Amino acid sequence: MRGPEACGSLKKERKTMKNTPKIYVACLASYNAGILHGEWVDLFDCDDLNESVQKMLKKSPVSDAEEYAIHDHEFCGGLSEYAGLDTVEAIKEAYEKAESESVDWDLFCQFCEHKGHDIEADSVEKFNEAYTGSADTLVDWCHAFLDDTGQLEAIPENLRYYFDYEAFARDMEIGDVFTIRHECETHVFWNH
Repeated sequence: MRGPEACGSLKKERKTMKNTPKIYVACLASYNAGILHGEWVDLFDCDDLNESVQKMLKKSPVSDAEEYAIHDHEFCGGLSEYAGLDTVEAIKEAYEKAESESVDWDLFCQFCEHKGHDIEADSVEKFNEAYTGSADTLVDWCHAFLDDTGQLEAIPENLRYYFDYEAFARDMEIGDVFTIRHECETHVFWNH
């Protein structure tokens, strides 16, 4: 956790997730026969996701197994068991893009959930365009934002002490920005 002095200016520091995304792919023929058969697939240990699924199906105790379902996943965000491999590939691509741009994956997923987006590669660009920084609170962020943009300079210095930052922060959150509380910080995003 950073001290209050670190929240005095707008920041774009981000951390990345250490664990790579995984999915648990289950054989439906086995499942329907009362047998649990499937494998965890690390999205970055396989060159071809479809090939990994086909190998799992070939190992099935039920002959001629052809259908699969994604029964679990290890990454934030939702994923339907009926999601196709193209959806998983899009998530993999987004993860790679987020990792290369040092985007915190958990914060990114919360952003996508807030905006109602499915996780896709271009979602990382939307995240980066909307992300404005973080501070301890939205009021602290507003202080830094107004200082950094010079918007208070039109007000005489002796009157700036009367500026209501709390009211300004409330107004900003009504239409201009939204916040996500993550790792003891308030992350601020433009609402566009």
